[in-house]
Parts: sequence; structure tokens; C-alpha cells
Amino acid sequence: MKYAIFGDFHGTELGDLESALSFENPDLLICTGDFDRTKTIHQFKDLEEKYQKVGKQVVKIPGNHDHAALTGLVINSEAMRMQGKNSYTLHQELMNDSVAKQYIDELVNSRDPGCTNNKVKIFLDEDKFGKGYPTIVIHGAYDGDLSSFPDCPENIRDLWMRLETKNDHRKNFDVMNQKGYKVMIRGHDHGAVYVYNDPNKGIVTHIPKGEGSAYRLFKHRKHTINPGALFEGLFATIVTRVSGEDVPLLKYHKL
Repeated sequence: MKYAIFGDFHGTELGDLESALSFENPDLLICTGDFDRTKTIHQFKDLEEKYQKVGKQVVKIPGNHDHAALTGLVINSEAMRMQGKNSYTLHQELMNDSVAKQYIDELVNSRDPGCTNNKVKIFLDEDKFGKGYPTIVIHGAYDGDLSSFPDCPENIRDLWMRLETKNDHRKNFDVMNQKGYKVMIRGHDHGAVYVYNDPNKGIVTHIPKGEGSAYRLFKHRKHTINPGALFEGLFATIVTRVSGEDVPLLKYHKL
């Protein structure tokens, strides 16, 4: 089984992603949110429907920008400034597009099937591994750094948590352990990074060096996976059935 992971669109046109997905031919898409522009929402909605029509699954969660655009929350973001936008203009754009507004409203307010309280819970390739790889898909994290929004309300903290230091990761891995998750798939921090917590080695961070950087997701470890921001051309895949491998294989890609 192959999973394609991407998010942090921030207004990106999706033509190149669609071409890459046609080549990769994933069985399931995992989207970590932060659309920003209504044109991007419509393009992703069309892509989602295309995959669903052929019986493939799409898992999606909201990002902090999606919540802000829907609710009118004023935030400051370099990703917005790069688009020549601010939180007010993105909020107005969303309010003036009924289809895009409904799409984000269902996602943010957990009316989308499978998405509950900004998160989706899955098991990687349950047919092969059973419940051996319990996985949480989340935009930010369970715990970490909140300096970008110190007064963040409790109900959206998981949209804003950043993992910037080893201590941030340690706190997040502690909550993952309490909740019984082996894998966390996330976005928000934009940089592509793979971090694992090993009972013997402790916390180890890998920054992918280029196209095709690959890592084995060993069962005795806890893992956090950030594919990087799509607006920088980054995405990732997880393949669970690779010849000669008995664990899922994580790969990083650039459009």
C-alpha cells in the first residue's frame, strides 16, 4: 500500500502535485491542511473527488490557517505575506465563496467523516500489519512550542504546536506514548523532517538530503513525519509493501 502525504499549500496551484501523484499512483492521500486560497481548495476538492471515484481514500485535516480563514482570527504569517495576502483578505475570500467555505467549515468543525477534533486516526496498512502502526494525522502536534501564539485557546492548540527542539519532540512523544500512537503525520513547520524516538538511541532527527531520501519505520520506535510544505514543492510517501522489507518505507520527494 502506498500513502502520499502533503500539505501547507498556502495558495499553491496543484497541477504539479497532480502530475506527481499520477506517477506515484498512491492508494491513499493524506492532506495536512493550510490551503489559504479558494482556488487551491477547489483544485484539491476536484483531486479528492477524482481519487474517490476510483475507490481510493483521502484523509484530510484542517491547518491553523484554515481555522483562521473560517473564523476571522487575525494571525501573522510569512506564508501569507509571500502571497501578498493577510488574514483579513483570506477570510473575505473564503466568505465570498460558498463552496470553499462549506468545505473548510466541514473540516474545521469536524463534520467531515473521519476528522474529529482536527485529527484523523488510522492504522498503516492494517491488512499487513494489523494494528501494529497506530497513526495520528494532525497539523501541529500534541505538545511542543507555542511561542507563535502564546494565548492560543485550548481547543486549537494542536493546530499551532511546533516541534523545534529535542525537548519539544520529547514532550510530544510522551503524549503519543500515553495515547498509544506509534506514528504522527504532521505539517505546520514547513521543513521536511523525520524524527524518531528509539528506546536505546533516544531522539534522532533526519533532515532529508534530497529526492528519494528513504527511512525504515521500525516497529520498536515512535515516529514523527513532516513531508515539508507543498508551496516549496515538497511531499512524502510511505510504502508498506516493498520487496525485501518487512517495515513501511518513508520517502521524501520534490516536485
